[in-house]
Amino acid sequence: MYKYAHKVEEEKKVARAQGYDYDASYKDLTNVCGAIRGKPLAEAKKILEDAVALKKAIPYKRFSKGMGHRSDLGGRKGRYPRKEAKIMLGLLKNAVANAAFKGMDAAKLFIRSAIAYKQNVFPRYRKFWVGGATLGYGKQATWANYVTARAEVTLEEREPKKKKEKTAKAKQ
Repeated sequence: MYKYAHKVEEEKKVARAQGYDYDASYKDLTNVCGAIRGKPLAEAKKILEDAVALKKAIPYKRFSKGMGHRSDLGGRKGRYPRKEAKIMLGLLKNAVANAAFKGMDAAKLFIRSAIAYKQNVFPRYRKFWVGGATLGYGKQATWANYVTARAEVTLEEREPKKKKEKTAKAKQ
């Protein structure tokens, strides 16, 4: 028997989807996940579709050094990561299918978590090694590394928050 009795929360129904080995920037995926995390499903899809159609930028909170500012974000830093937004739309579609299989109501789905990770880093080298005289001063014989990404989405069924109605009686 445990010394301390602790309250175990009732587990809520969740639906998950995850993808591996994406040829995409994990930094962009991180910001896309941050833009949709905690939002209702319909709103998250709208955000991603607007980014793909270049209508509204995704706000960048991390990995944004030297980035341009966007007027559609009110002067905040942002970009239009189309490839990563398409990846997240595919993951959301998969998670919604998993939720439907579990009998969850699509109208009540919220994004509980959306996470992106750096998965693998593969160094890319030249096919043959050369000395500094051939390449030139300060040049290196390696190319940029090839990085793959991994992403996860978890959907949760909960009631949408009701907006507070301002009435004349409440003000008095």
